[in-house]
Amino acid sequence: AESSDRIPKWLLPVVRENLAAGRPVDLSAAIVASWARYAEGTDEQGGPITVVDRMADRLMASASHNHEDALAFLRDREVFGDLVDSPDFTAAYTRTLASLHTDGAEATLDMLLEG
Repeated sequence: AESSDRIPKWLLPVVRENLAAGRPVDLSAAIVASWARYAEGTDEQGGPITVVDRMADRLMASASHNHEDALAFLRDREVFGDLVDSPDFTAAYTRTLASLHTDGAEATLDMLLEG
């Protein structure tokens, strides 16, 4: 809930620092991909979920294109800045988002923990 008040302020600066230092960003990208999946507004069975966020309409509009464009959610530069231009970040992000779509949250978490 209220991810737009937290992730851009607390996580994205760490992502940028890790990218600049050449450190891995896989788990951070997974958090953002999980946010993107949540913003789609449906659970794994296709049922509706309520997205609790002051930017819900905007985020859900972006996330509604995740299946056609895996980077759709990241293209909001006001929220994500230039992260959509980072191959290291987008590779980890798209891998997690694809797994969330095809394998579900539990299997994706297992994949990330096996890392």
